[in-house]
Amino acid sequence: MTEGPGSDYPGQHANHDEQPGPGPGYGPPPPGHGPPPPGYGPPPPGYGPPPPGYGPPPPGYGYQPGYGAPGYAPQPGYGGYGKPPAPKPGIIPLRPLGVGEILDGSFTAMKWNPKAILVPSAIVAVVAGVLLAVISYVAEREFFTHVTISSQGGTTLTPSQAGAFGVTIAVLFGAVALVSVFANIILTGILTLAVGNGVLGRKETLASAWRATRPRLGALIAAFILAALFIGLGWMIAVGISVGIGFAIGAGAHLAPLGVLVGVLLGIAATVFAIIVTIRWSLIIPVVVLEREGPIKAMGRSWRLVRRSGWRIFGITLLTEVIVGLASLIIRIPFSLAGGASSLTGGLGIAGTSHPVAPSVAAAAASAVGTIISDTVTAPLLAGVIVLLYTDLRMRREGMDIALQAAATQGGQYPAPPPPGPW
Repeated sequence: MTEGPGSDYPGQHANHDEQPGPGPGYGPPPPGHGPPPPGYGPPPPGYGPPPPGYGPPPPGYGYQPGYGAPGYAPQPGYGGYGKPPAPKPGIIPLRPLGVGEILDGSFTAMKWNPKAILVPSAIVAVVAGVLLAVISYVAEREFFTHVTISSQGGTTLTPSQAGAFGVTIAVLFGAVALVSVFANIILTGILTLAVGNGVLGRKETLASAWRATRPRLGALIAAFILAALFIGLGWMIAVGISVGIGFAIGAGAHLAPLGVLVGVLLGIAATVFAIIVTIRWSLIIPVVVLEREGPIKAMGRSWRLVRRSGWRIFGITLLTEVIVGLASLIIRIPFSLAGGASSLTGGLGIAGTSHPVAPSVAAAAASAVGTIISDTVTAPLLAGVIVLLYTDLRMRREGMDIALQAAATQGGQYPAPPPPGPW
């Protein structure tokens, strides 16, 4: 008798007399006439290969100790039962970040795209550093030409001269501060865009970063002014009210210590509130640049993102400020020492003499170089941490890591040129 369709093994034939005997190593078929158990070797001659599904198990599907039931094989790259590693197309892995990863990502961004990050930072640092050095030199020279270390000679400033000099210096330094603030707002916008695209694995050029940031300059400046006015004026008003209440309590009850204590406590409360508001609005610039929101909406958006994460944002920001401060100090110390030596040899005079005090050009130049190098390195670090904090909160709160991971698996092609892109 010939085998009908669907015949698999000898145990499935209706007429067992017409079958050839089992080959060597074959015992009686198992109950249920199923396929032979593992280890029985090939079927007897003449029967051909078994149909699909009854051959030897594919590699990796056999029973492995410690992996549960037979038939399961852990997939490569999954680390047993763990999750696969998050894709990392750019400076950070696309998943919620730890503190170390945020700081490392900020440092990595500077190495990832130095042209779009360090170059604009250096430009702003040079402009601000040179202006500040020139005004400082002129102010010191103008002031100290009228002053001597000894009272044995020289001319001192009259009260009217001192007042006029003070107003002039205040105006000059105020102008430099204003220029520095607006330059740093523009710089932070450019750095935000460059770091944001670094998260997605794109290297933004300086020209394209400027073109994308330029339409947002008005919103950036307006958001900064609104936040600064609210925080600054609010703090000053709160402190003034605290002092007034403390004075009223102390004067009315004739308890000056109690009034001082109340005023101090209320002043501390006002300061804490100002810090909380500052932290809540710390993500305004990323929202304005990457989400293209207006100033008012950006303030509300930043407030909602930071909510319930204020202590974490405060801790990371404070840690970053400490790192930046130490780095800036280390960078500036050699230049300050060089400037001090130049000043001593440039005519500062020695105590007990009547030589006029005059600043040295070399000292001012050395101080300016230290400031420029320090600001060039530290400004991108601060901006990078703010952008990565923003990215981390969106991945934690809104699942943006899922959207970015999906984009990362599509051959590295991301939606539309930034911004808005996936932001």
